[in-house]
Amino acid sequence: MRSNDWFEIGSPARRVGKRVRSLLRSLAVPLVAAGLAGAAQAQTAHKFASIQDHAAPPACVVIEVTFTLPESLHLALQRHPRLAAQQASLASAQDASRALDALKIPTLLDRELPVRRQQAALGVTAASAGLERVEQDTVYAVTRTWFTVLYAREQERVARGVVDRLSATYDAAQKQLKAGARDVTATDVNRTLVYLRLAETRQVQAAEGVQRALVALREAIGLGPEVRVDVPAGPLPEPQARPDRTEVVAQAQARRGDLVQANTFADIVCLEVDAQATSLLKRMETFAAGADIHSRPVPQEMYNNEYRPGAVAPEMPTLLAGSRHERMKRARDLHARAVAVVDVTRNLIVLEAEDAFLRWEEASREVPKAREAAETGAKLADDLSKDFAAGLRVRVEEVVNARVLASQARAQYNEFLYREILALADLERVTAGGFCAGLIGPAIARPQQVQGSGGK
Repeated sequence: MRSNDWFEIGSPARRVGKRVRSLLRSLAVPLVAAGLAGAAQAQTAHKFASIQDHAAPPACVVIEVTFTLPESLHLALQRHPRLAAQQASLASAQDASRALDALKIPTLLDRELPVRRQQAALGVTAASAGLERVEQDTVYAVTRTWFTVLYAREQERVARGVVDRLSATYDAAQKQLKAGARDVTATDVNRTLVYLRLAETRQVQAAEGVQRALVALREAIGLGPEVRVDVPAGPLPEPQARPDRTEVVAQAQARRGDLVQANTFADIVCLEVDAQATSLLKRMETFAAGADIHSRPVPQEMYNNEYRPGAVAPEMPTLLAGSRHERMKRARDLHARAVAVVDVTRNLIVLEAEDAFLRWEEASREVPKAREAAETGAKLADDLSKDFAAGLRVRVEEVVNARVLASQARAQYNEFLYREILALADLERVTAGGFCAGLIGPAIARPQQVQGSGGK
């Protein structure tokens, strides 16, 4: 008898094997859609309908739409292709589980079938966790890119202000030099011009940063190149949330889909020991014959300028060979490895949670000091500029240095505030929505008129 002849002996095992081939294709985390109801959903539906009306615009036409953060999140959760892919994987796992449950075969004829049914049900759990993880990652991506747009605009505003004020200082210095003022030299004028041109390059970089952030936001929402997204004008908010380190770590361990998947995989491998015990054949397929257990990339470790410990990939061959005892022993060894993977996953989740908390703590302590420095620097620069314009004994170099210092302080304040916002958004992702940073404001902007701009 050939090693695979058991498939032909009145047993549904072959059909069972085929039906479980779509299990265990994903891993992860629940999500927060609570603040997106009511007006937000209605307005998002209005804008989405406008986009649908232009679903196939001419190549030269760009659809322009402005989204608030709640609208961006709602639309991303409705239409992002990554979510569609994960939903299809979940549907496949559910179909496979239902197919196995629907088989009307006595256990005496197929002792393997009950175990495969249990594994299929656990596969649905893993696929559900995978969908939740992708949802949480999508929320984080939209939130991050949305606030990145605001941050880039703030930096552009700082650069534009410096250019305007240095231009005024340069013009005033030139006039005083031509008028023969003793405190103004050609060196002062040229130095001011150097600072002005450098500030203009910063302004160009900031303007391009805004465009890159908007393009990243469009992808995070799941829209195509035919749509040009924008966000309402406004400053970066100063968050009021104060996370607790212990609670963050506890919520991350309790809610993260990564850990759900790792535990589910260990349970499925444990059941494989029972499955291998149902046959005396010398070769027997495992659940991995019908599942892509490596479908999710495993983060690799890094040991260069940045240290990052890596995860451990799941392991299960598609076929086990040997006597029943030998196959069961190998399945137990693989279960021991799967349990170790759970421990590694838990430790990495705790590390990720504590790292995000410490990044928030650092930024939250820097923001007040940077705000005071920015306000003091701006007042100093304004006072010196007024004195210089009034013809008082103030050197051009003092005015320029004060203005540059003020702009650096303001840009640093924006960066620290941006880091605090990103750390809070990351804490929401790390805890799978268990921690709420309050970044999604209740205000919803009025629907914007969708416009077609030829070739812009």
